[in-house]
Order: sequence, then structure tokens, then C-alpha cells
Amino acid sequence: MADTEESTVGTRWDAIVLAGGRSSRLGGVDKASLRAGGKTLLDLTLDAVSGAERIVLVGERSQVRAGARTVVVREDPAGGGPAAAIGAGLEEVAAGVTVVLACDMPRVGEVVPVLVQALHGADASVQSVVARDGDRAQYLAAAHRTSSLRDRADALAPLAGRSVRRLYAELAVLMVDVPPGSTHDIDTWDDASQAGLTH
Repeated sequence: MADTEESTVGTRWDAIVLAGGRSSRLGGVDKASLRAGGKTLLDLTLDAVSGAERIVLVGERSQVRAGARTVVVREDPAGGGPAAAIGAGLEEVAAGVTVVLACDMPRVGEVVPVLVQALHGADASVQSVVARDGDRAQYLAAAHRTSSLRDRADALAPLAGRSVRRLYAELAVLMVDVPPGSTHDIDTWDDASQAGLTH
């Protein structure tokens, strides 16, 4: 690729959207299908990454129609966890920057521009930026220099059962403050109710 990663930050980036969780605390209901204001959580997440060159959805092929900019993949084994899902998504990433998002944050559209701009403005030694919402780091709202994340994923393979925190452990990470509440995720029906989501 002719462009360096530094020059592509803020102009060219791909997105990995994680949508293959088991939703065990929702009784197995696919949280990506929960709705607010006529849109599903997955719709809101895909809207948030609409500026990506390519969107890699890691989940079920029935969730979204694949197209020129959207690729649907599945981690191997299915249910191998978010780190494995990130690894599967990376196989389809081409841009020098990768935004990683879980699909269970209703306000994630407020987060993506902050992450991309933060990585764009960061020193070249910074390999990743992770959203910090108050005193909580949200590791599934992050932007990475793709080659650094790929090298780390390769070094830690196999990724099934690994934590995202461990995947990021050797990366030079910058925590970036995002709007309060913008990374609140949906794990339980109480969370869904408080966010105004319905099934």
C-alpha cells in the first residue's frame, strides 16, 4: 500500500463491527436486533461507521446484506469470543486504520469521530486509542493502527477464549475521553429498558 498508516488516519479507515455475542443475559435474544426510534442497535452501529472504506461485520450472515463495502464473516469457532471475532475481522481489513466496535452501544455514533480524530492527532508511537467513559475503559470502542493490531493478534493466536484486554495488552494505548454515557452497553433487560430499547 502506497500510503503510510500515519497519512491514512482520519481519511481512510475500515471498521470491524462485533455482532456475534450470545446475549446470555438477555435470554438469548439477539441484542443487535433491539430497536430504538425505528432502528436496531446494529443499524445504529453501522450508521456510526458509515465513513469507513469497508465494514466487516462479524456475526450471522442473516443480520445484514453484504455488499461492495460490507463483508460478513464469522469467528472460528463460532462463539469464540470478541478477541477471536476481531481476529476474523482483521482478515478482511485493508485500510491502515481499523475502528473496532461492539454493536450494543446505542450512542456509539458520538464515539467514532472522537476515536478517529484522536488517533489522527496522536504521536506516531501510539498504536491504539480506546474510549474512556468517565472512569471506565470501553475496549470494544477503539481505533487502531491496523498493522500493530494485526501483529498482536498473530502473536497471541489462537484467539478463541482470549480477552480483548489481553489482545490489547502489548499495544501502546492512549485512553481518550468520550461523551458521558456514549459507551454504555446493553447487557441486561434493565439496560435495554433504561436506554428505551424494545424487542
